[in-house]
Amino acid sequence: MTETKRSAKVLRILVAVLLAVLMVSGVFATMLRSHASTNEEYCYNYLVNTMGLNTAAAAGLLANFEQESSFNPTLSGDSGSSYGLCQWNKSRKTALINYCNSNGLDYSSLYGQLSYLFYELQNEYPSLLSTLRSTANNSGGAYNAGYRFCYDFERPASRESKSKARGSSASGNYYPKYAGNGGSYTTQATTAAPAPAPTQPGNYVVSTGGSNLNVRSGPSADTTAVAKVTDGTSITVTEVSNGFGHVNVGGVDGWVSMSYVKAA
Repeated sequence: MTETKRSAKVLRILVAVLLAVLMVSGVFATMLRSHASTNEEYCYNYLVNTMGLNTAAAAGLLANFEQESSFNPTLSGDSGSSYGLCQWNKSRKTALINYCNSNGLDYSSLYGQLSYLFYELQNEYPSLLSTLRSTANNSGGAYNAGYRFCYDFERPASRESKSKARGSSASGNYYPKYAGNGGSYTTQATTAAPAPAPTQPGNYVVSTGGSNLNVRSGPSADTTAVAKVTDGTSITVTEVSNGFGHVNVGGVDGWVSMSYVKAA
């Protein structure tokens, strides 16, 4: 074989390999787009059907999921300290994993992470959940939901500007997509939203579905957990503030989320 023929053969092989790489890359890119779209729709349906949010509130969360993880539940960030759909960071990542493990859920799955998000909103951010549930079902409500979820829950660097950007994405992109879907997606909850949290002092029973309930040093999810109380325990709430009730558990004074108690 002459040098010219050998060079031509090598060139043909290289071209064939390059074409194969481009084809596989194209297929891979298409699969990624399809995967993201499917995850997005899955999240939307969970937010509406299980969490009981309206389309505007769901749009606000979708805008945040996109920016945090592009709807990829296995995404790691911040050198591995952040993880998942909402990029739970450090102790919040550990809490996600522990919750899923204790409830028989896969923490790397969308269902596991959305289940934890719902638990977290009810137990740690009841005021934010109340805001989301009362959001007006229009583009303005979508903006407010996107802004508030970013500002109060995600709390990224450049908090104000990112909250505004996510609010704009919620109202300009996600709300129009799902509000005018022509029936392609479920737009109303098919399960009843949980009953409103009690707002008065009194005798209650912890109702968490089997998990422990944090007793915190103050009436806020941002305060330190000073004790835990098991599901089914009877407690007496002496004061209610910001969605939290003041209790004394085993001699420890603290506050529990009223979203996780029911009348005795």
